[in-house]
Amino acid sequence: MMNEEEQEDLPQIEERPSSSNLELEYDTDGSSESDSSDKEVVSPLAVGSAKPVKGEAFCDCYKTGREKECICGEDDAYFEWKWDNNSKSAASFLKHDQREVVFHVDYSCGTAAVRGSQIMGEDQYYWEVKMTTPVYGTDMMVGVGTVDLDLNKYRHKFCSLVGRDGDSWGLSYTGMLHHKGHKQTYSSKFGQGTIIGVHLDMWHGTLSFYKNRKPLGIAYRGLQGKQLYPVVSSTAARSGMKVIKCRSFKTSLQFMCCQVLRTVIPAHLDVLKVIDMPPGLREFLENNISWLLQPSPFETPTKSSSEITSYSRGTKRRRSQDDYDGPSTSKCAR
Repeated sequence: MMNEEEQEDLPQIEERPSSSNLELEYDTDGSSESDSSDKEVVSPLAVGSAKPVKGEAFCDCYKTGREKECICGEDDAYFEWKWDNNSKSAASFLKHDQREVVFHVDYSCGTAAVRGSQIMGEDQYYWEVKMTTPVYGTDMMVGVGTVDLDLNKYRHKFCSLVGRDGDSWGLSYTGMLHHKGHKQTYSSKFGQGTIIGVHLDMWHGTLSFYKNRKPLGIAYRGLQGKQLYPVVSSTAARSGMKVIKCRSFKTSLQFMCCQVLRTVIPAHLDVLKVIDMPPGLREFLENNISWLLQPSPFETPTKSSSEITSYSRGTKRRRSQDDYDGPSTSKCAR
């Protein structure tokens, strides 16, 4: 197996979509010695592909050829932060009021990244990143990192940048979690049109992801006391990602109550529609944490109409285990 120094000397080629070729990522087992055969070894975990991922979009626009004009899921008009023009790789181009980044506009010979403009330290943070182009190559990633994450370190090398060191925590489009160079299975792949949601809970020190607004569970723990930024990276030529939602708010009893409600109300139901509440409170929750309270688009109803209406009427009834269909906690949570 090749060590880190030997990997740096590997020739780099342009990374672009292909229907027949497979981009292989080299991985190290952490040993200081290289294998005596000095052969190229592919990681036994998921690797990137030169063939774009299909069938993972939030909507049907990508099935009907309307991907260029697709704005599905892009309902917000207010954004707390955008991609930082002063904290990006040279191969990163920003557009749409700096909410969308396009990597490697002409061709790719390495890894590019960009950091968000907002530092995240004490509160609750949620944002969504939409994959606006084909997703392929060694890696395209979403996650968080400290200010010490070097966005230009691998500009001449294809790699999984977010999570390659101890200053970043990332989710790859292959469904793998990355931190300190280690990989762990977390979810299915995501592709063009997929919306990846990120919830950074600095009160509990956890980082969770959503795929097409379905919770995937806690990915990382132990982030209390850190100062973090949103980060995305890509090795793929002409690849793009767009921020379509970003919110932050104080950790409060109100938020914790909403978390409990989401676990009690069946996942296929919209909490804001089945719970009676004052219009002002409903509007506030809709504008700030609808991502937590909305139904999962992948769940199917399991309750009768009489059972559903009992939530809004406040009827006391004995709950069964089926009621607890809220966000799951991943087995690979760290």
